[in-house]
Amino acid sequence: MELFLESYSRPTITWDDLAWLRERTRLPIVLKGVLHPDDARRAVDHGVDGIVVSNHGGRQVDGAIGSMQALPAVLQAVGGRATVLLDRGIRGGADVFKALHVGAEAVLVGRAWAYGLAVAGSPGCAR
Repeated sequence: MELFLESYSRPTITWDDLAWLRERTRLPIVLKGVLHPDDARRAVDHGVDGIVVSNHGGRQVDGAIGSMQALPAVLQAVGGRATVLLDRGIRGGADVFKALHVGAEAVLVGRAWAYGLAVAGSPGCAR
């Protein structure tokens, strides 16, 4: 656990760092890993253009809620002020359809294309 925290965590990052970044670029800023509506609201207040609802593969962080479960509350909190994308937990086309129906503007499919490519080349990627 300690190695995980050292590798994937930087507790010195604060909301002020996001505001600092917003002041320095006109490029779109998309914040990934938002699961709580309060964090979504705060991110938009700090100038992000998009939010990726993602638990970063919750199996690594035992107890994290699923991205699809968090999506409706995040969408409500954002209230159309930023683009909302969904990542993680997509097992097939039906999950994509559900996420879009709930209100996500797009769905990130992660590494599925890479697995198909590795197994069967271009046809596997397309499938």
